[in-house]
Amino acid sequence: MTDTQANVQSQIQPQVPTIGVVRAVNSGDSLVIQDLKTADSPKVEYSLSHLTVPRLGYHGSNDKPPTKDLPFAWESREFLRSKCIGKKVQFFTDYTAPTGKKFISVFLYDDLENSLNKQMIQEGWASLYRSTTGKENKKPEYLNLIQLESEAISKELGIHNKNPIAITNSIRPIHTINSFDLFNKLKGKQLTAVVEQIRNASSYRVTITPSFHTFLVQLSGVQCPGYKKDNNNQMQPEPFALEAESFISKNLLHRDVQLTLDTFDKQGNLFGTIKCADRDVACELLKNGLGTYVPWSGVTRSAPDQMLLKQAEETAKGQGLRVWHQVSTPSSSSSSSSSSSSSSSSSNEPYPKEIDGKVVDIGNNGTIGILCDDRKEYKVTLASIRVPNFTKPSEKEDKDSKFERYYAYEAKEWLRKRLIGQKVIAKLEFIRPTIAANNLPEKPYYSVFLGKGNVSLGLVEAGLARLTEHKGADNRAIDYEALITAENKAKKKHSGLYSNKDSAPSFNVNDVSSEDKNLKAKAQKLLPHIRGIMLPSVVDYVFSAQRVKLFIEKESCMINFTMSGIRAPRRDENEELSNQALSFSREHLHQHDVHIQIEDIDKGGNFIGTLIIGNKNFALSLVEMGFASIYDPMNRLSDYQRFEDAENKAKSSRLNLWKNYDPEEEQRVANQKAAAEEERKQQQKAENGEAYIRAIVSPTELYLQFVNSKTKDIESQLASLDINNEDSTIVAMPKVGDIIKFKSDHDKKWHRSKITSIADGKISVNLIDLGERESFPQSQSSSLIRNINHKLQGLPSLVTLVKLASCKNPSNDDIYNDAMDFMEKEFLDLKVGVNIVRDIDGTQHVLLTDNAGIINSELVRNGLVRVDRSTKLSSIQQLQEEEQKAKSKRLGVWRFGDVDSDDEDDNKPRSNFKGKSGFKGNKPTPKK
Repeated sequence: MTDTQANVQSQIQPQVPTIGVVRAVNSGDSLVIQDLKTADSPKVEYSLSHLTVPRLGYHGSNDKPPTKDLPFAWESREFLRSKCIGKKVQFFTDYTAPTGKKFISVFLYDDLENSLNKQMIQEGWASLYRSTTGKENKKPEYLNLIQLESEAISKELGIHNKNPIAITNSIRPIHTINSFDLFNKLKGKQLTAVVEQIRNASSYRVTITPSFHTFLVQLSGVQCPGYKKDNNNQMQPEPFALEAESFISKNLLHRDVQLTLDTFDKQGNLFGTIKCADRDVACELLKNGLGTYVPWSGVTRSAPDQMLLKQAEETAKGQGLRVWHQVSTPSSSSSSSSSSSSSSSSSNEPYPKEIDGKVVDIGNNGTIGILCDDRKEYKVTLASIRVPNFTKPSEKEDKDSKFERYYAYEAKEWLRKRLIGQKVIAKLEFIRPTIAANNLPEKPYYSVFLGKGNVSLGLVEAGLARLTEHKGADNRAIDYEALITAENKAKKKHSGLYSNKDSAPSFNVNDVSSEDKNLKAKAQKLLPHIRGIMLPSVVDYVFSAQRVKLFIEKESCMINFTMSGIRAPRRDENEELSNQALSFSREHLHQHDVHIQIEDIDKGGNFIGTLIIGNKNFALSLVEMGFASIYDPMNRLSDYQRFEDAENKAKSSRLNLWKNYDPEEEQRVANQKAAAEEERKQQQKAENGEAYIRAIVSPTELYLQFVNSKTKDIESQLASLDINNEDSTIVAMPKVGDIIKFKSDHDKKWHRSKITSIADGKISVNLIDLGERESFPQSQSSSLIRNINHKLQGLPSLVTLVKLASCKNPSNDDIYNDAMDFMEKEFLDLKVGVNIVRDIDGTQHVLLTDNAGIINSELVRNGLVRVDRSTKLSSIQQLQEEEQKAKSKRLGVWRFGDVDSDDEDDNKPRSNFKGKSGFKGNKPTPKK
């Protein structure tokens, strides 16, 4: 130390220093220090002498908006806090302001050479205070500080930084995000924070770094003693409340902590886990008997954390610490623990005392689903009443069961019509304890209020619910007396459940929604009665964003319904978006009244059409929200332009499905599709010509070998690669799907083939250049199949599978077999003309012609196949005329008259065909 520094110290430092611990750092020049003379010395706020620092902004409150920091205010405070928080210091009072505030020079106890005042000036985090009189300019210690400040200014340190970007970045942003969004943004993350304020022992205001979100957080899994109003309406601390706060302030205030947000409640209060110096704050409070374990928030933490919290509480109980001071013996400890558990169960959680939200579901037995603003859904059971259970009818149903089921439906409808989509408040009435004898768990019961009206009262008065017969000491609804009055009124009026069972109507539903093999047949039978008309319906269940189950009361039927004109993402494509779309549809459709207009049914027995809610097509709403895209291959959308405008708007807003939408990429894909379509058309045009019928799979499915340059090229390549070469290797382990070469039993030649099945000791193959199928014993595989050259594998097939346009197979086996006989005798290996009508799902639908005319027409005219009206191809009109001729002559499938059954829809080859029996109708005349 120089003589000058020693002289400066002797003039500014009192002879007797004060020793204390820094408990808080409020700003760059303000410290809260606790004197170490006694254990309960008060904490006093001091200001550092000769310093001026930028002020921190105010965090804001309900009646006062937040304010911004001055530049570098946060860094100034943080520099000082990092130096001294929680550390032992020695300080000297330099002077006292008229207000009584003391200004000090303060030194870290392990560095008595450099005061914190000096370090703040030297590092540029404070400027010198200059009074109007300028008296301090004559003091040597002040002159030394002036020199240090000049050096900091010249180096542009700290607050003297002139860089505009640095100045802007030094001001903490003011965040206006609400607590729910904040939780979703930060949940599950390990956050670094500074505890800025202690509201009570388990609730703190924290600032997250470096994002500077400032908010209140409560500890998960612990409840500390707080404050209650006394008889004079004054807030008074509960026992050990002040001690708990002191414990937290001493160890947590202005300390760096690690925070994990665990959960939140409907008021938006955030709950989290806080660790300071690797010690769990909640665990420390419980271990010292300064709090009790809270199960509902504790369960949001990990299983090991929950175990530690419970063990900490048990340790404090066993030692009788503080809040457990009355626990003195093992027996009383057990009693207290039981009492605490009961109290916690009945007063805290996991059942909220009040649920404020929108009704989204009406279940059986009067269960009501309520969705709160925080997106949490509660299933609420009504207190003190019993609503009939809605069950499916059974074959041996008695009169009482039918009666109960009818009024169960009426009760559910009464609640649905009044509550669905409405804002309600559910108030906790009581919690039924566990009934071990009946294996019944603990269960909460609520009263639900729509406005000021108790829903239970209206339900009972309508005769749609009975009162629960409580025992003397049982808990019950607060309006139990009013419920008794309402029930008596229903009895006097013989309403609902109190009416005559003999005169009660029955409730029967034609279920066309359950999954069974006859679902499509049921749907086809119902379709003519409900097609094309606007029907009022109720959405019973939402399967996905666009598929629902509907109840049509007019027809007393339940159907599955899919909205036409759109396509929503499936779960296997995008699970998160699919769930979001489902939630949107469920919230807006589930159990709502809608109108539908049915257009058709799909192959799964689902009805297809338009669903209207609130005078708006709901499919359009899905497109607007980006939860669906336009998909209208059958041109069913009457207002296509509105859908297209809605989709374009969702794309431009990057909503949901279009989150990563790239217009340029879409254009590239569209161009590629257009090019592919043009190529397909050119290919199809080239294939419109002549072909040989090489194989007949069914009366309507054939393998054609087109007569064109492409076929000749493939034949040429096959010949050059010499498939009949015997030198290829044996297939060691044949598998389904393998492309191999197979020696046919018919011509003893090798053919390119694909293994289609291996079962019962046999291998089945498809000869891909002939369209034929053969099987052989698996034991002969070494001699009959060989590995094939990869060049041969890559060549296209010589034959193409096609379907006769607008034709479908007969369902009668006899007619089917005769049709196959006729086709094989008359057309196999015949050269025919080919006209490709349309490509449907990758299969070409064709019209075939020979010298006698159109083969499709000939088969229909002879009653060997039927007209397939579902394809809606241009060729259908001519074929329908030929079908009328077959009907009038009772040929083939029409031998018993016009049975026109929609069940005859089999377009697949018969795998169980054992041989061809004689033709039972008028057999067609073979061609000459």
